[in-house]
Amino acid sequence: MRFTWIKDTSEWEKAIPLIAQVSWQAGAHLAQQMKSNSLTDWENVLVCWNGKELVGFCALLKQDIVKETTLTPFIGVVFVAEKYRGRKISQQLVKIAEKKAVELGFEKVFIATSHKSLYEKFGYHKIGTKEDIFDRFLFVYQKDLL
Repeated sequence: MRFTWIKDTSEWEKAIPLIAQVSWQAGAHLAQQMKSNSLTDWENVLVCWNGKELVGFCALLKQDIVKETTLTPFIGVVFVAEKYRGRKISQQLVKIAEKKAVELGFEKVFIATSHKSLYEKFGYHKIGTKEDIFDRFLFVYQKDLL
């Protein structure tokens, strides 16, 4: 399997329809952001490929989908295709995104999710809840990277 950051590469356009078609509505939201070139500066999408097949992805984002927050950066839209689950691919995606955040000069990173306790095993701790752009309340987790 191959993990790659795809912004400003030929894989960007190839990934958009594949991300849009995943079984989770957040994929369509990310694909729309990609299609409209809404990701700015250092924001990027990390994709895991098995040959030409999309295995999973996540994004390193300034804000993710949380309303009214000054927290940044977020590792968001962590997704692994159903047939690849249970192989620690989401953990690999998160670790690679954390490494990128450190390279960009960030000392901590955040994840907003409805999954309770999932990211604690990756070293994250819950710092609260925030409302998202879909009017749902999500847990917000933080990890110190240094």
